[in-house]
Amino acid sequence: MKKLRIMMAGLAAAALVAMALAAQAQRRIDPAAAKLPDGDGKIAVIELCAGACHPAARFVDIRKSRVEWHKTVMSMVARGAQLFPEDVDTVTNYLGTYLTDGTAK
Repeated sequence: MKKLRIMMAGLAAAALVAMALAAQAQRRIDPAAAKLPDGDGKIAVIELCAGACHPAARFVDIRKSRVEWHKTVMSMVARGAQLFPEDVDTVTNYLGTYLTDGTAK
């Protein structure tokens, strides 16, 4: 009976490790994230956008004004992106500063 409990505990631990590794593999950052300019908010953009919902290749070469990026971020929230208000500000500020088209901010 004791051996069975030990074996079951070992199997449960192995299953938890496997699940953690699978979750980590799913959140790997795509190579396009390396193209993102350094700056305040870059890590948040990678974690909340490129690492969570879609690859960075989807937006890294897009240039918009800060207002347009804010609309885009709010559209992502409406579609289910899990961002707190401060995350919205951080992501919008980063995108509007480093991936801007140079129009009014």
